[in-house]
Amino acid sequence: MTHDQAAIFPRLSPDDLVGLAHAAWRHGLRHCGDCGGYHMIWGSMRAAGLHRGLVADEPFLVPRLLTALSPGARVFIAGSADPAVLDLVARSAVGMPLTILVADLCRTPLAVIDELEPYPDMEVRTETIDLRDLDHVARWDLIISHSMLPHVPPGDRLQVLRGLRRALAPNGKLIFVVRTFHSVVEGQVEDEQAIWAQQTLAHISASGISLPAPILEFKAQIQRNAARRRKVAWELASPEEIADLLTAGGFRVTDYARMADRKHKTAYNQARAKGSYVFVAD
Repeated sequence: MTHDQAAIFPRLSPDDLVGLAHAAWRHGLRHCGDCGGYHMIWGSMRAAGLHRGLVADEPFLVPRLLTALSPGARVFIAGSADPAVLDLVARSAVGMPLTILVADLCRTPLAVIDELEPYPDMEVRTETIDLRDLDHVARWDLIISHSMLPHVPPGDRLQVLRGLRRALAPNGKLIFVVRTFHSVVEGQVEDEQAIWAQQTLAHISASGISLPAPILEFKAQIQRNAARRRKVAWELASPEEIADLLTAGGFRVTDYARMADRKHKTAYNQARAKGSYVFVAD
C-alpha cells in the first residue's frame, strides 16, 4: 500500500469481515479477471456467515500447524481467497518469527492482504502466481493449501501438485485441505446454479451486512459468478482419490483426518457437501 492509499484506506483488521469484503470489491473492480469476479463477492459471503469452513477446520489445523512450524520457518500459502488462512497461520504461531508468501492467481485477495495491519515478527509478502507455473525449488518449510484444488482444472492438478512438491524444502511439510462433493447431474447444472444464486442473495440480505455496492450491481455479480461456477470441477469424490493424487504428485501422506462436518447455510451447498479432509504430507 502506498502512503497516499494508506491515508484513504486505513489498515484492515483480519477480524473486520465487512471491511475486508468492501476492500475486496474495491480491488476486484480493477483486478478480477479469470476468476469472474469470484473474489469480489467472496468477502461478503463470508461476512454474512456463508463461508465458515476455516472456523470449523481450525481445531484440526492448529495442532498440525504447530507441529510443522518452528522459529524462522518459511511458509508458502498456495491459493488464498481472503486473509483467513494467513491469519490462522499467524495466530497459530503465537508470535513466532516467520517468513510468509501468500500466492494466488488473482491479485484481488492479495491486494486486500497488503492492506492488513502488520503481524509482529512476521514478514508477509504476496505474489500473483499461477501454480501451474510454480518454479520454486526446495524453498518452503511449510506449504499450506486450503480448498484450492477444486479450482484447478482436473487436467492440471498433477502438474500443480508436482510443482508444490519441488517447492518443498528437505524435511518440509504440506498441509492440504480438500472438500469432497456429490457430483451434479449434467442436465441440472444451470438450475442448481440459479438456486445457489437465489439462496446466496437471500442469506446475505437476511444477514443485514452492508454491501460494498448498490444491490442491483451486487446481485448482477452474484449471478455472473453463478454462471462461472459451472466451469469449476467439484468432482473430487473421496479421500482415497485425494490421497492418490498427492501420491502421484510425489508426496508421501503421513497424516490424514476427516474434519467436523460443516453446517451449510444454503440448501444447495448442504445437498452437495460430503466431507472435509486434512492431509499432511512430505
